[in-house]
Amino acid sequence: MIGKLSRSILATSVVLPLAVACTSSATEGLSKKEVVAAYVDAVEQGDKSRLLKLNNPAFDQLGEIDEKLAAIGGREWINPQTTWLTNPVTGATDVAQISATDTHGTRIADQVALSFIDGSWYINLGTRTLQPGDPIPASTARLD
Repeated sequence: MIGKLSRSILATSVVLPLAVACTSSATEGLSKKEVVAAYVDAVEQGDKSRLLKLNNPAFDQLGEIDEKLAAIGGREWINPQTTWLTNPVTGATDVAQISATDTHGTRIADQVALSFIDGSWYINLGTRTLQPGDPIPASTARLD
């Protein structure tokens, strides 16, 4: 018969790892190069749910994922090559320019920016809905 203390310890040993697993990032511990490789694999597989896990968690307008899958997803990429570019906004080298061909010889070209958030790299697909308290975006209207 299991005592009350033993049941508590058993419950904690089962629940705690599950809680930790639920809060960890799908990209935790991965380099930006590994995140891009996971992105390419998810696009090849047409795996929207995996792309959502690799995506910047702040982005909630995700139409770009569907657009990418429709344009370049669901097919094998032959010899994907990544060139790292400097982000014109941040100055960091966090933009991946990816090129490959598919099995029919059709050229595939893609470009994604990455963000480093709370110690993990994420792909930036989509945009973020403005939240109360966000700064007002700069106007592009000309002053006369």
